[in-house]
Amino acid sequence: MGKVCVFGEVLFDIIENKEYLGGAPFNLSCHLKIIGVDVIFISAIGKDKRGEKILKALDKFKISKEFLNIIEDKKTGIVNVLLKNGNPSFEIVYPAAWDFITLSSEKINKLKKENIEIFCFGSLALREKISRNTFLKILNVFDKTKKFCDINLRKPFYNKKIIEFLLKITDILKLNDKELIEIGKMFGIKGDYEGIMRTLMEKFDIEIICTTLGENGAIMLWNGNFYKEKGISVEVVDTVGAGDAFSAGFIKGYIEKLKQEEILKNANKLGAFVCSKRGAIPDYKFEDILTEERNFNG
Repeated sequence: MGKVCVFGEVLFDIIENKEYLGGAPFNLSCHLKIIGVDVIFISAIGKDKRGEKILKALDKFKISKEFLNIIEDKKTGIVNVLLKNGNPSFEIVYPAAWDFITLSSEKINKLKKENIEIFCFGSLALREKISRNTFLKILNVFDKTKKFCDINLRKPFYNKKIIEFLLKITDILKLNDKELIEIGKMFGIKGDYEGIMRTLMEKFDIEIICTTLGENGAIMLWNGNFYKEKGISVEVVDTVGAGDAFSAGFIKGYIEKLKQEEILKNANKLGAFVCSKRGAIPDYKFEDILTEERNFNG
């Protein structure tokens, strides 16, 4: 099984005065490792106490620090998260160390030699020119690698130009229902969820689109075929990291070439489980979640 390369932010979510490690790419990397997928994580942290905690976390999850920048004059990223009825809103502090991700030519060349099956990214880490330029260099290395985009719209750090660019390079698009509607409006696409997904797929030549629907489960369009997975009844503690867990579950199934229905079902289960726990990366065994039919709160 090939490796997955993940590019983007690592930070601390500050929720109700408590700090939780986060950032969608970091969360995704950790979930991938937990469920048995090898990961290369590319990001940047500050040389500070929060950065030290991130280094320890990477060791805990057995994720290599080889492609992690430690920047002396930049602070490790933080996000102030406000929860309302379990749903988060975000104040993303700017600038942060992950706005200044760089890779040497030696590291870029090393990436070429890795067996990378999927390259994962989102929109947020491209808000600053330095990280954006590094992303473009990596993209050139992975011209034949599958591109997985969790679009992760975070105001005010995106615009139509950057979203259009990402959609054009994406093979597998993951987003939530609100993001689907917003992107539809951005490109003048009308219709129901399935209609918007079909138009996006055709317009940008996307292979697979997954849309998470919160408590209502998830839907997926795969080479023109439409799939739906019902929501799982859980007591929602917070939804931070649930989409990242869903992405990890999907990626594992995709790499293992499972049937489309099984891939969506497993991803949906992992996302629902994370909703039932505090923080983006709770402790779990993937096998236990897959065999659990309904309730994760016990």
